[in-house]
Amino acid sequence: MLGGGGAPDPTPGAGQGEEEHRVARVVLDSPLPQLDRVFEYEIPPALRGRVGAGMRVKAPLRTGGRLVRGFVLGTAATPEYSGRLAPLDSLESPARVLTAPIAELARRVADRQAGTMADVLRLAIPNRSVRLEQEWLEEREADPIPAEEPLAPPSGSLAEDYGEEAAVALAAEGDGARIALRAVPGVAEGAPRYLSTFAEIAAATLARGRSVLVLLPDYRDLDLALERFGAQLPASRIRPIDGRHKPKPRYEQFLRALEPIPQVIVGNRAAVYAPAHELGMILMWDDGDESYREPHAPYAHSREVALMRSGIEGAGIVFASHSPSLEARRLVRTGWLREFAPSRRSRPRIIPASTTMTDDPRAQAARIPEAAWRAAREGLERGPVLVQVGRAGYRPGLACAHCRTLARCTRCGGPLGQRHANAAPSCTVCGQVHAAWLCPECSGQQLRGTGAGHERTAEELGRAFPGAKVLVADGEKRVVGVPDEPALVISTRGAEPVAEGGYRAVLLLDTEGALMRESLDTVVFALRAWSNAAALAARGGSVMLTGAPSAPLVALRDWQQESWLDHELDERRALEFPPAVRVASVRGSEDEVDGALRRLRDLDPAGLHVLGPVPDPEDANLQRAVLRFPYRAGAEIAAALKSELVTRATSARAGAARRGGHRPASTLRVKMDAPDIF
Repeated sequence: MLGGGGAPDPTPGAGQGEEEHRVARVVLDSPLPQLDRVFEYEIPPALRGRVGAGMRVKAPLRTGGRLVRGFVLGTAATPEYSGRLAPLDSLESPARVLTAPIAELARRVADRQAGTMADVLRLAIPNRSVRLEQEWLEEREADPIPAEEPLAPPSGSLAEDYGEEAAVALAAEGDGARIALRAVPGVAEGAPRYLSTFAEIAAATLARGRSVLVLLPDYRDLDLALERFGAQLPASRIRPIDGRHKPKPRYEQFLRALEPIPQVIVGNRAAVYAPAHELGMILMWDDGDESYREPHAPYAHSREVALMRSGIEGAGIVFASHSPSLEARRLVRTGWLREFAPSRRSRPRIIPASTTMTDDPRAQAARIPEAAWRAAREGLERGPVLVQVGRAGYRPGLACAHCRTLARCTRCGGPLGQRHANAAPSCTVCGQVHAAWLCPECSGQQLRGTGAGHERTAEELGRAFPGAKVLVADGEKRVVGVPDEPALVISTRGAEPVAEGGYRAVLLLDTEGALMRESLDTVVFALRAWSNAAALAARGGSVMLTGAPSAPLVALRDWQQESWLDHELDERRALEFPPAVRVASVRGSEDEVDGALRRLRDLDPAGLHVLGPVPDPEDANLQRAVLRFPYRAGAEIAAALKSELVTRATSARAGAARRGGHRPASTLRVKMDAPDIF
């Protein structure tokens, strides 16, 4: 039978005295919440001295006689469990792929999110390549410590940009620093200025013998960062960790990151769990970007994982951005983060087009005002011009040309759109083609666009500027950079390439439409996207801001985004909306949701507010309840919900056994910090 649970070995990577140990403490690779604990197994005589912390093993399960993969958290001479221990089946690999800090991080993330440690470890440790791992082990056996290439001294621009105090906090004494950094806008050496700042901090941290973890939202930032760091640091010290890579190259970079030398680990959200020798600094760019949200259980945001990892490993942490996230602003206002802004007044020259308009109603209704046309024309004489469009596609929305009723799909009710000029109207949700659409209000058959997407915008601007080169950048046409030559670059929000010398003009279109979308974070996301695009302007270049004046546009114009964010945070605190409070969703059958809420009522945590339950928006057969609670109550609420998940999972299994083996799975699901509730 299986041994009882025990605490993980306090030093799972040490391997000291493992030849004398007869007990292995193992976490099993199983999604079942009832198996989310540490099991003790006897190490068979043939494996004693070979099994160590961090290694992959196979262990038996009492039920069904199955073998399950797992990771060894530590070994011991004597067990904590008083009964007979089951022996390990086999040692899959002698590579110590699970380090002590990552094991502790995985446990904390799972506990915070009411998830399982196994789910976190699947995100943290890539799939194994046996041949690649064997080659790496042989290489390490021949040369345990790779040679270190000399490092170039940091450039010293930190003090110039942020002052001596900030330079000391960021570079000279970065270990343990907690900083919110307002990035210097602009482009330097073909990359955003913030990458120069990151490269200098990384070089200073490596010089102290500590590793650096750099987290970036998407492939554009990652490609530019690797190029920028490669110009200043030895290639052997730079380790790209990219979740988009195929399994073999990703596992190779993961194994290299395990090597005992200071390195710069650069990657997207997959990199937040990457091993790092003596981690000294975590640098995170634009933590408000949606790509940092993990879509897989237990759904932990990379920001929260980075904060936990910083505390575990005693590393400094820097959140840098042009427009801070509300979560970062909350930490600044509580005093947990220290804020630094550029010492010199450096901001883009942003001109609201509304201030240049005449009283002509046609000019006021124009999507691109005359001032924006003029700025684009003048910019094209000197270099590239960026046009940021709020909506993707050709005509993303259609309406009746007679009565202006929005055109909807007769199958699913989704909005109709047009993919190109000659395409039949089709549903943007289910794809149903509506070639013979009929208006339900006036029986009209003619359609008109309710807005122009980036592809139609590119078509119109190409006609307006004959002879100009037109480039399109979006989620499909992935453009990282453009040369310093005249061109119109039409981009969706967040897909803007970097111009080698900066854009001579930037046009921000469709701002009013961006503010009208139904989501709690609509304005926050829009302000961040506008700020990032405006920051790509060259020195002396103009940023034309279309749309009627509003508080977020004024904050953008004045480059005082934090003032609007502070106001938004105050309002959310009064209304109990995140991130002023934490939220969670509980989804399942009526009985399961009631059971979870009953457990919480028995616990009676301070500040808990329950909304619902109501029918689940995605499945009318299920119920959903929303929880709002203060951060200090998060641990006990997560523990209570995890206990209910275990109870439901085990009761479903016991009921299945009594009914002859049919096993209906529990439908109870818990999602902490769900982003799509409000």
